[in-house]
Amino acid sequence: MTLPRFIRFTAMLLIPALACNTLSVYAAKPPDPAAMKAKVLARGVGQGVRVTLADNTEVKGLIVSIADASFAVKPKHADQPQTIQFAQVTGVHNDKMGTGTKVIIVVAIVGAAIGIAAAILLHKVDNSLKGPVF
Repeated sequence: MTLPRFIRFTAMLLIPALACNTLSVYAAKPPDPAAMKAKVLARGVGQGVRVTLADNTEVKGLIVSIADASFAVKPKHADQPQTIQFAQVTGVHNDKMGTGTKVIIVVAIVGAAIGIAAAILLHKVDNSLKGPVF
């Protein structure tokens, strides 16, 4: 079975294009300390934060202090705060789940429950209309 010439040509163009697109995702951008400092300052002292570091570890806790080149985060069950340099930070996120995410989860669960109940009810009604099998 041979594919038409147009389909083969399209595949030959799409495969390298998609491969290059995939490779561009893996090109890591260096963290920008000024942008990370702005994100930490926007949260403010006393706020919960989840910080992703350059070595792919995460630190969760409350921001205790913010200095020029670093800031301190105190995890929940730790005695001492951990000082983190802005140059080490690759991401600053909220510590907790947002309201929109919670609403989506609840709606999905309720929708699944309604769908399952409707399927069961439809199955029972369909079987009751068939009558006895002899």
